[in-house]
Amino acid sequence: MKMPIIALGRQFGSGGREIGKRLAEKLNIRCYDRELITLAAQKAELREELFAGREEKAPNPWLFTGVYEGGPQVRKGQPAEDILFEMQSQVILELAQKDPCIIVGRCADAILKSAGIPVISLFICAPFGDRIRRRMEIEGLGPKEAEDTIRKIDKQRKKYYDTYTGRNWGVPENYDFCINSSVMGIEETAEHIITWTRGNWRHIRFHLSILYKKFVFQAFYGIPGSLLPLFIDLQILRCRQQESFTHFF
Repeated sequence: MKMPIIALGRQFGSGGREIGKRLAEKLNIRCYDRELITLAAQKAELREELFAGREEKAPNPWLFTGVYEGGPQVRKGQPAEDILFEMQSQVILELAQKDPCIIVGRCADAILKSAGIPVISLFICAPFGDRIRRRMEIEGLGPKEAEDTIRKIDKQRKKYYDTYTGRNWGVPENYDFCINSSVMGIEETAEHIITWTRGNWRHIRFHLSILYKKFVFQAFYGIPGSLLPLFIDLQILRCRQQESFTHFF
């Protein structure tokens, strides 16, 4: 059985992009993130610069963004954000038909599920304070600036996901597996995700539905009330996988 595509959603500052890269290295598959903007621009026959600042953003109905003359797939007067989403959606579907890969963000989970393409959807989160510290270390920001940036980008990602999918960003029911990256760090989180994905993904979803009812899940301080990530005992899950599942790898 072919390994499904991995769609990786993430809170800003949770290390989701780095985890996606680690997973790709360990599984020897491609990870697509910002490369999707380049591929979308090529498909639309537009300059990539036209999409600058519009990554994972919903269009502003009160803001005129210009008229773009692209390829035949671009409708005249279409907002740049809509063009980017539609072109990226087509690119994601094309990539998924070729080889197993990891796709970071871009509503990939909803796009692939709607097309009936096997996909494992992950959501990476972390306590708000940990995310602030991470952005301060990486970008050299002050606490207030880091906090404001995280809130702004999370808000943008939520609006983007909610607008284009009709679902709620970050809500556990919309994903196969949610994990707090602060518990184990980037490397160990990637390792445990690989352990988790080693099995028939349909069976994994079945077992997760059982675990969802049996375990008490924790909402960390600072995470929005709508986001109640699931924190599952990975060791128990690993035992269940070893007992019940066949392996992809």
